[in-house]
Amino acid sequence: MHCLFLGWWFPNVILAQVQTLTLQPERLSIRPNGYYIAQVVDERAVTSNVGKIWSRPQPITAVLQGGTAKAIENFLNRTFNPTKTDTLVPIIVVIKELRISETLTPANRVNGEIKLGLSFETYREGKRTALTGASAASTYTRTGVTPEDVIESMLRKLIENQLKGFNSWFSKGIKTSDVFVREVKLVFEDDLPISDGDTLYYHSERPLVWKDFMGAPSVLSRWAAQIFTSFGFEARSSVNNRVLELRVKTKVWMDKTISWVRQDSKNDYVLDHEQLHFDITRLISERFRRHLKTMAISPEDFSSEIQYQYIEFYRKHTELQQQYDEETAHGINKPQQAEWVKKVRDELRSYGIKPAHP
Repeated sequence: MHCLFLGWWFPNVILAQVQTLTLQPERLSIRPNGYYIAQVVDERAVTSNVGKIWSRPQPITAVLQGGTAKAIENFLNRTFNPTKTDTLVPIIVVIKELRISETLTPANRVNGEIKLGLSFETYREGKRTALTGASAASTYTRTGVTPEDVIESMLRKLIENQLKGFNSWFSKGIKTSDVFVREVKLVFEDDLPISDGDTLYYHSERPLVWKDFMGAPSVLSRWAAQIFTSFGFEARSSVNNRVLELRVKTKVWMDKTISWVRQDSKNDYVLDHEQLHFDITRLISERFRRHLKTMAISPEDFSSEIQYQYIEFYRKHTELQQQYDEETAHGINKPQQAEWVKKVRDELRSYGIKPAHP
């Protein structure tokens, strides 16, 4: 006899339970002024859920419908963002923390907490740039009501409060933060100190005198005298209505402590040769200023651009000083010396600068 046994085997399976929360599209009480939410990004370590909520007989996982970032982004598009965004600043909302936790009390009540941490960013040259951020939390006790009846409205309120804080920050930041700058305006200031201890600044009314050469003559040099000159700049910035005003001062100086002259070489001709070294430094400083005026300076990288130009002009300064000494043989070639004097001082005058020595 042949017997055929038919049957089914059911393994022990526990299906994971999930509570889906849906943010209701109720219009928020605030409006963005000058910006819109372009994107919501979830940067939490765990992005698959928003925490645990209590549902007898055990806690279950809570999720936002459609995924956390997408749910909040859709919610803001429907309840917060304006219709036209072409002229507005795009803002990225970054979820740093979003966690719901609940515990069941002996009195069969549920105590809960929602934590929300958001940061706000924008795009600058195609890259995300941090602006500001904040964290907040709300607690609640529920009994006899479903989780979504309490949690959904509290989460919406937390999001709204975070946006209120950002609104306040943005209304000030749009005027004063260099992140939002659309234009750089250069303002050149004259700085005309004459002397500061061991430093002598270039001034049309103050030509060099031999007392300015306080250093000891170099035993390694065969020349009559040597002057050490340099130039630099200071810049102060302020932002007003998305215009960055950069106030620039250039300074030209000689260092008295390392500039020197031999005792038997103190005559007017040698002094004028050294004076022209000082004049050349003033000339390069002026060329640097005038070049900056012609530049279209980027709001994103204005500091690096100006610093780069300074380095370039300092290199030109070194080259021109070397060329001057080579062509005049350090002043020995008097016709060449006279030619350099005329060329440098004529250019200074063409810029409206009176040479310190006529």
